[in-house]
Amino acid sequence: MPSVVSSQHSRQDNQDSDNSNTETPDTPSAPRVSLGRNSKLTIASKRPLAGEEQNGTIKEHTATTSRSKRRKLTPDSDTNDSPGDNNDEGSNPATPGEDGSARNEGGEEDDDDGDEYASRNKEVIIPVAEDYDSDDSEIGMADSLDKMRKNFEEIPHARGAIVRVYMENFVTYNKVTFEPGPSLNMVIGPNGTGKSTLVCAICLGLGFGPEHLGRAKDIAEFVKNGNDKAIIEIELKGSPTDEVNPTVRRMITRDGSTRYWIDGKEQPHRAVKQLMKLLNIQIDNLCQFLPQDRVVEFAALGPVPLLRATQRAAAPPEVLEDHDELKRLRASEVGLEIGLDHDRQSINTMEARQKNLERDVARLRERQTLQEHIKLLEKSIPFVEFQDIKKHRADVKQQYNACLAQLEGIRKEQEPQTKQIEQVENQLKGIKAWLEDEKRDLTSLENELRHDRERVSGLKEEEAKAEFDLDILINSEKERKAKIEKSKEQIARHERALADDPGKLDVSELNGKINEINGELRASRSELSAGRNSLEPLQTRREERRSEIGQIDQWILRMNNIAEQRMEALRKVSPESFTVFTWLQGNKNKFKGPVYGPPVVECTVKDPRYQAEIESLFSPGDKFAFTCTSRADFDVLIEAVYGDNRNNKGLGLSEVTIKYIEKGLEEFPRIASKDELSTWGFDGLALDFISGPSEVLSMLCNSIGLHRVGISKSKLSPSQQQSVKTGEKMMKWIAGGVSTSIRRRPDYPAAETEINSHIGQPKFFKTVEVERHLIEEKRQRQNQLEVEIEEIGREIDLRKASFQKLEERESSLHAEKNALNQQKDNMQKSVLKYQKIKTVLSNELQTLESLEKSGKGFKSKVARQETLALQINMDRVIAAAKFSERVREYVAQYRAVASAELHAIELSSNLQHYNSWNQSFKNRLESKKEECEELRKLDQEISSKSAELRAQCRTLIANFSAKEKEEISENHSRKTVDELKAEIQQEEVRLEGIHEGNPHAIRQYEAREKEINELRSLMDAKKANLDKHQLKIKRVRNRWEPRIDQLVENISEAFSRSFEFIGCAGSVRIRKEGKDGCDFENWAIEILVKFRESETMQVLTAQRQSGGERAVSTVFYLMALQSLARAPFRVVDEINQGMDPRNERLIHKRMVKIACKKHTSQYFLITPKLLVDLDYHERMKVHCINSGDWVADNHVQDFKKYIEAARQQAAGA
Repeated sequence: MPSVVSSQHSRQDNQDSDNSNTETPDTPSAPRVSLGRNSKLTIASKRPLAGEEQNGTIKEHTATTSRSKRRKLTPDSDTNDSPGDNNDEGSNPATPGEDGSARNEGGEEDDDDGDEYASRNKEVIIPVAEDYDSDDSEIGMADSLDKMRKNFEEIPHARGAIVRVYMENFVTYNKVTFEPGPSLNMVIGPNGTGKSTLVCAICLGLGFGPEHLGRAKDIAEFVKNGNDKAIIEIELKGSPTDEVNPTVRRMITRDGSTRYWIDGKEQPHRAVKQLMKLLNIQIDNLCQFLPQDRVVEFAALGPVPLLRATQRAAAPPEVLEDHDELKRLRASEVGLEIGLDHDRQSINTMEARQKNLERDVARLRERQTLQEHIKLLEKSIPFVEFQDIKKHRADVKQQYNACLAQLEGIRKEQEPQTKQIEQVENQLKGIKAWLEDEKRDLTSLENELRHDRERVSGLKEEEAKAEFDLDILINSEKERKAKIEKSKEQIARHERALADDPGKLDVSELNGKINEINGELRASRSELSAGRNSLEPLQTRREERRSEIGQIDQWILRMNNIAEQRMEALRKVSPESFTVFTWLQGNKNKFKGPVYGPPVVECTVKDPRYQAEIESLFSPGDKFAFTCTSRADFDVLIEAVYGDNRNNKGLGLSEVTIKYIEKGLEEFPRIASKDELSTWGFDGLALDFISGPSEVLSMLCNSIGLHRVGISKSKLSPSQQQSVKTGEKMMKWIAGGVSTSIRRRPDYPAAETEINSHIGQPKFFKTVEVERHLIEEKRQRQNQLEVEIEEIGREIDLRKASFQKLEERESSLHAEKNALNQQKDNMQKSVLKYQKIKTVLSNELQTLESLEKSGKGFKSKVARQETLALQINMDRVIAAAKFSERVREYVAQYRAVASAELHAIELSSNLQHYNSWNQSFKNRLESKKEECEELRKLDQEISSKSAELRAQCRTLIANFSAKEKEEISENHSRKTVDELKAEIQQEEVRLEGIHEGNPHAIRQYEAREKEINELRSLMDAKKANLDKHQLKIKRVRNRWEPRIDQLVENISEAFSRSFEFIGCAGSVRIRKEGKDGCDFENWAIEILVKFRESETMQVLTAQRQSGGERAVSTVFYLMALQSLARAPFRVVDEINQGMDPRNERLIHKRMVKIACKKHTSQYFLITPKLLVDLDYHERMKVHCINSGDWVADNHVQDFKKYIEAARQQAAGA
């Protein structure tokens, strides 16, 4: 194969190579490039202005190559500038080639030193024959160029392909023109030379924004430094019928403004966008346009957006339109299903309430019947009373006459009993007067007896004391004699102890040794004290950290009391919900599955900044709703909450919302990916900002659509709002504190109503939320403190070990000092003991002398005490005799008084009996008088009452109906007043037993019944609309699904063939989400790859495969789209980064083969490096970009000289 080398030599001096271990060639060299027959190589090079950073300068390319044989180019001998001369200012200028098509329109500028640096942008077309080896010199360069030019002229550009790109003052370029070929265009050059600038120009020049580049977001940053504006002009291939190709021109100013021209006429941006859509140019599709900074983004592109990008790139427009229509129809279908489910739950809830109200209604109607009956019975009473009172008056008159006769009989019977009572009263009065005199004498005698008894007792005590004192005197004498004997023994023992005299005490030698030890101890203590003092800061630090850990524990404990805060807030805001929640905690065994409390208790807002937005979505019913996970539990809870508490059938509540959900959270898919939400300006969906049990979140998704509401702290721009409305995925969002709702009528989808309202401050979540990340930070701080405590402990242990020997020495000195002190103490104790014994002996001698003297006069003391005791005994005997005589006198007088008292008691008893008997007569007499008076008054009352009843009955009869007269007549003839009142009381008891409950139950029952019927009619309409949507979905799906299946199958076949080409395996499949594949929003393309025999096919992800493997897979997927692509051109920038040389070589060969087929779209491959001996095709075009101070001023190169030099060099070798 031929070798063609293109390079620009750097101004690097030879001393750079002197320090290198590799040999520097005499001539400049570059990687060998193998080109196919009639291939075209374009080199665009640029040199920066003075003062600009020379990032594009190319170093020696082959200095470190390991190839054994290198091909070098030497220019013709008549060339003045030899590339081997290291002192040359630049690379070799070459004569213009006969087919050089490069243009240089750049200007020149002088710097302050007068050096001239021209910033040049060059493009050189290099014709190369396929087999220019030394043995094929007969093939002429001119023939190759003619054939190559003819080949390119025969291949036309496809409609929409890029024919020419012109840039002026754009990024690093002053002026440059690119003329890409209709097939594969390979753009190569060192890093920083401006390859990716071409990609930026294509994107921006065709009216797309910088966000598709992954680079600068400000369009003004693409204007070259030092200039006020930049110009991009791109010529596109038109239709065969067009006289000229459409040309788009864009001017970008430093202030960020933009102007557009189409075919020289200024046009608005929307006209450019319409032209791009007409030509099917999709810069915003990563499958068509993959710039360098978005390669990683494409590799990490999710399966769902990949399907959309693939359809845009490789399918007719109607396929993507059908997919969007399916997603829109499915979203509407889900909305209708949710609405139907919500209506069903509403009907179920209302029917349950109706069921409970039926009993209230029946009770109310029964109460009305009873009340009417009671009123009728009450009206009957006056008639019955009138008949009864007439009979009663005759009976009363008869009773009054009989009472007067009985009263006179009682008076005659009472007279004898009164005389007997007067006789007994006189006898009793005389006895009581005698008893008063005798009792006074008896009291005086009692006082004398008490005095005599006290006298005898006192003498007895004096006698006992005298005898006790005599015993003490005798015993003290015995004790004195015993003490004398004991004292003599002590004196003898002490005299024996004094025989051993210890002599004079001398401890000076011991004190000297002790002082020496004390000196050593002081030195040791000083050193130890310094060591221990050094521990104090460490111990203080450790205690401070332990204290901080304790404080963090207390803080976390306080923060974990959120459950109590929530319960207290729930009790205040919704007492009935609080009652139900409390009841649930103690009755969980009544339910088959979990029953969850209100979302405000079960759920938490992850980020407190979004509390207001989340809380604004809740209605009171949703905020305090209970969630059941089964219909059976729903019925149990309904009965428990709405039942009658007084009949022990339930809590009897009415303001509690209960819902049940059978759908899992996975059945509420996201309406958009995070990238789409970010593009629309949203921070996320409402579901992203709330956490809680999945069942509760499912209920909220079903009820208020958490998975369909976008949230943003900032306002949306008008374009973002329009994008959201156009997408028709999101019917509600909250942005910048404003809630926006879009409502569309199913029968008129184009007619929409937008409702905006400001959200308020959070009231409930704000009172109970706590930033969870703060708790996590506190726990991390605890872990850090525990590690620090361990480190401090180790440091303390190390320092303690350092002065352990000092402690051991101190302990040894203490032991030695203690031994000397003990010896000193023993000597001192001996001397002190001898002195003590002498003192004790002296004291004992004095005690003995005192004891011997105290024994004198003992016998006279005993005689005196015995005489005193005898005298006291005689006085006691005389006093006792006197006391006995007085006792006998007292007893005789007491008996006489007692006998008289017994007789007085007997008379009093008889008198009481007589008075009681007489009182009974008095009572009978008074009672009979009262009875007569009552009968007289009763007769008067009955007469008055009879007149009133007669008048009342006449008034009532005038207002009675015939039915009332009939029933009252029956009561009048058959029932008494008591029977009527008993019946009324019985009916009132029945009435009280029927609880009134809700007084408006009948009205509520009838109103709710009407509401249920209206809701059923609405559900029928929704069901019909749902059936219509499902029919539309089926019709569109039957049209779209086979086409997308066939498209993915074709891509998979091409993808698999490419992987087989490199000895690996790969396939592409469609993933159909949802039940029966109805979740069209999340249909996705999955790419499966296998790079090793030991592996199985695995889904391509950004985490599982390496960067090189992802790059290979990305390239093959783009190549698989090549034959199917409907886009006029495709751009891939530096996709080969991270590949190993083998894969890169195979992939390059495969890419050239596919991209250079006939009837394929235009392809741009951007790369900073190339391997040697790559395969090339005659339909591809190579663009080489170089930059640096040493780029030749003459931008047209004669590469025939270099080829000839290579042949001569090879022949000489």
